[in-house]
Amino acid sequence: IEPFLSSLRQVSKSGLHNPLKNPHRYVEYGEISRKAGAALSDPHVADFFAKAIMACVPKSYGQALGEVKVTAAFLNNFAGDNVRRLAQSFGVAGDHYGQMSVGHRWPYGPVALITPFNFPLEIPVLQLMGALFMGNKPVLKASEQVSIVMEQYLRLLHHCGMDPADVDFLNCRG
Repeated sequence: IEPFLSSLRQVSKSGLHNPLKNPHRYVEYGEISRKAGAALSDPHVADFFAKAIMACVPKSYGQALGEVKVTAAFLNNFAGDNVRRLAQSFGVAGDHYGQMSVGHRWPYGPVALITPFNFPLEIPVLQLMGALFMGNKPVLKASEQVSIVMEQYLRLLHHCGMDPADVDFLNCRG
């Protein structure tokens, strides 16, 4: 586990990106999300993931394909500038002339995701992408029964342009 801890220690609390540091990564993740959503919408890729899900959990083809479609819709929803808009700042007028409070949304930095077996694609992807969109560095521990689904999804993200160093994948029992 030490290599994972070491990797997380290298990330500051301000994350891999935030409104003031590497803001171009918001746009990059919008493009990665667009490509991944398009890939999961491709019938051949959707079929591959549906069959991978069925190999791990007792779901019908329709249920597994539904999970892939919901995941693709989520990714398509964050295509383009929508990742950048998640980090939208806000301003609140003060109680006297010229006073204003401004706030930004900040990442936590290093985070851990421990995901369940019953939705091997949908739940981990929603959690993972939310962490990545906001600039966090996740270590992902999928349930060992379904880890092949997330391994394949991470390979898809790499193909879509994600830096492999942005996520650490912990594949083990327990």
